[in-house]
Amino acid sequence: MKRIFFVVALFIFASLSAQEKKLKVIWDVVDSDTATTAGVFRQINNALALVPDMEIEVVFHGPAIYGLMKDSTIFTSRIKSAKEKGVVMAACNNTMKRYKIDASKLVGEAIIVPSAVVEMIRKQSEGWSYLKSGH
Repeated sequence: MKRIFFVVALFIFASLSAQEKKLKVIWDVVDSDTATTAGVFRQINNALALVPDMEIEVVFHGPAIYGLMKDSTIFTSRIKSAKEKGVVMAACNNTMKRYKIDASKLVGEAIIVPSAVVEMIRKQSEGWSYLKSGH
């Protein structure tokens, strides 16, 4: 809970002190715990409520990839809502290969990135902030 407060406080401070700099964050979701993923969607909504033009990408890899599956209905409405707000939902191709998941099995809102790790490193080198999922 303290981590969430700190992240939100950091976003508020950043938006007040650097209005001209657009905030960009990449979220790392690797946990299959649905409470963790639900927490990420809640944190996204909280962040966008304070900074509506924030760029957000959520990278699903490891067991979390199942949250982007068409047959997994638990996050369907949250994924659609986030996408409508401009949030990018990325699936790791390395994870898809490891778990033998075909791209046709993912929700239409998802994009596929070659490697979750490389995607996060690349975004951070471009000035994006990094957040590890948690609840």
